[in-house]
Amino acid sequence: MPVVPNGVACVAAALDRAGYDVRLLDLCFERDPLTVARETARSLRPDVVGVSIRNLDNSDLVALRHYTPEAAGVLQAVKEGAPDARSIAGGAAFGVAPQALFRELGIDFAVAGDGERATVALVDALSARRSTEGIPGIVRRDGDSVVFTPPGGDADLDSLPATHMERWLDLRAYERNGGTVPIQTKRGCVFKCIYCTYLNVEGWGYRLRDAELVVDEIAELRRFGVRHFEFVDSTFNSPPRHAAAICEAIIRRGLRVHLDTTNFTPAAAPGYLLDVMRRSGFRWLGITAESASDPVLAKMEKGFDLQQLRRVAIDVERAGIGVLWVFLVGGPAETPATLEETLRFAAWRLARGDAVYVTVGVRVYPGTTLHRIACEEGLVERDDPLLLPRFYCSHTLDIDWAIARLRAFSREHPRFMFSADSRSPLLPYLVRLASLLRLPRPHWRYMGVFQRLSRAVS
Repeated sequence: MPVVPNGVACVAAALDRAGYDVRLLDLCFERDPLTVARETARSLRPDVVGVSIRNLDNSDLVALRHYTPEAAGVLQAVKEGAPDARSIAGGAAFGVAPQALFRELGIDFAVAGDGERATVALVDALSARRSTEGIPGIVRRDGDSVVFTPPGGDADLDSLPATHMERWLDLRAYERNGGTVPIQTKRGCVFKCIYCTYLNVEGWGYRLRDAELVVDEIAELRRFGVRHFEFVDSTFNSPPRHAAAICEAIIRRGLRVHLDTTNFTPAAAPGYLLDVMRRSGFRWLGITAESASDPVLAKMEKGFDLQQLRRVAIDVERAGIGVLWVFLVGGPAETPATLEETLRFAAWRLARGDAVYVTVGVRVYPGTTLHRIACEEGLVERDDPLLLPRFYCSHTLDIDWAIARLRAFSREHPRFMFSADSRSPLLPYLVRLASLLRLPRPHWRYMGVFQRLSRAVS
């Protein structure tokens, strides 16, 4: 499923408001992205080129795909097309590993954290030939050293310019290929999940957008024909009063939209929120439970236990909302017994009409609690920059056995998708067909049909 690059659109809008001539090239649907990048750079002859990198890899041990070499290829193509341009890279990947990724890509500057103000400040300095030293959120060279000035953590998101996503990106192309239009209602997170990079990327604590401004953005995109929106916060439903205020504003304005999120935590799911979510346009949502076993949930510091997880499952069903349950197998404290607990929960929810998605192995990212645990257990060297994917797998769980067990479970339950199944070459065509037929989204609700068709032709 293609992901709309809302971050780079936010940066483009900020540079545009600052008075710069901005062009945005989206390579998502190009058959030959390197040639397009090279020729576009050659024709525009830009002073500065910025490249956005969302992820280092797909965090999937079984069907691993490493993205950094692809990003390096795009940057090289741009340099060939515009050899005199200054190069900047940003995106969520730089919040994860700012200095290591900077060295790997050989760029002039990088932006880690919020990109709007940092990028404008950087380009202002370059335009005026001023020093870039001390600009918050910037990675730069200082002689033979690489220096990173941490982001300032500016809390005022409402003063940032409106993105006007439709100006910068072909949203219809994303919709035709199964993507949804992203809406961010806040930045930051208050949870402490040991594997997660959100604290590195967006910082601790919530920086909330005004609910009415969020709905203004939705209303504007609605006028351009967009009807399906996905909330892409770290956790949409926390704090719950803020999420409820957004849903209530959508209802008041009569926008008649389809809403989705795959970032819903069982730690903050009061009944009043579920009710207003349903009335505002939610029919399905994704719940990132990661496990249905108390020892694993406690070790992962998820902020809820199995009893709460089961209660939320019942409450969400009563609210008339279906769920894609997401589980992550192999973290600290995982054993064959804890995996079986998770599969029993999955079987219960599958019987109730939900869907389930499971991955094996937990990607170790720098600066996370899992990174510290992996170092203490001798699984990762302390000086490893972790650009090459490394995965944590519990020493009390045989991974080959776990993969075989999950594959067997998947054969018994069509709406259960093991991560490796999602790499089926047929799947993108099925998603595109569902989009062309205008089948209601999210398309993972048809997982059972997709699975049967994929297996029939494999």
